[in-house]
Formats: sequence, structure tokens, C-alpha cells
Amino acid sequence: MSDDKQNQPTGQKIYTMGNVGANARVAQGENIKWIEGLSANFDDGEALAQQFSALLEQIQNSPDFDEDTRDLAVEKTQSVAEALTNVHESPKGLKRALLDAKGWFISAGGWVWDELSKILKSEAVQKTVSTISEIGVRTAIKSLIGVP
Repeated sequence: MSDDKQNQPTGQKIYTMGNVGANARVAQGENIKWIEGLSANFDDGEALAQQFSALLEQIQNSPDFDEDTRDLAVEKTQSVAEALTNVHESPKGLKRALLDAKGWFISAGGWVWDELSKILKSEAVQKTVSTISEIGVRTAIKSLIGVP
């Protein structure tokens, strides 16, 4: 991309990317969603990733949120997806992400928690949660999601 400011369109953001190593994964821009880890870590991970992507898109397009609230809603949803991806390494991370998301969504956008909990009640997620060896953490996660 040219450094000549005269050639840049007015009113548009310009992003410049430097030298990125081979096989690197780069995301550049705004409102980037990166939830691919679900695809690799769950039997039905592709479906989970699609459900999270659809929810994130609903949040982005929702008239219920102002810009700051929307950004927070996206952040909380992505935190749950990331914690779910890493649940075997850090079950407490999922518990904390769920506590944070549930408390925030119930006060700011209850419909998002309803949609998120539907995703979390899926067979793939429940199968994974049932393998968490820490009984207290497993029970807390199931309670937060609303699963007996």
C-alpha cells in the first residue's frame, strides 16, 4: 500500500500490514470474530462455530444495543467461546466466563443469554462438560447453563 496520503480515499480507514511470517494467521480490521477453535476441539465443532458466529452476527445487527454495549456483548460471547475451546486445560476459565456473561447479559440483554445457553445445552458441549474431572466446577457450569 502506498504511503502517499494523496492516493488514500477520504473518510475510509486504511490498514497496512507488515511482514508476516509463513503460515501465520492474521486478522485485521474491526469486529473480527475468531472462534475457529471450536471446530477443532469438539465432535460437532463446526456446528458450534456456526452457532456462535450466527449469535455474534445477531448481536452486531441488534438495535437493542448502543455501540459500547454491543462491543461488550461481542466480547462476552467471544470469551465464552474461547473458554469453551480451552475447557480441558482450564475448566475454571469456562466457569468464570459463564459467570461473567450470565450476570452481564441478564442485566443488559437477556435474549443473548437465552441464545447462548441454547448453544451451551447442545449435546457436543454437554458431552465435553461431563468429562470435566473437577466435580464442583462441572456442577457449577451445568447450573449456570441450566442443565441438571
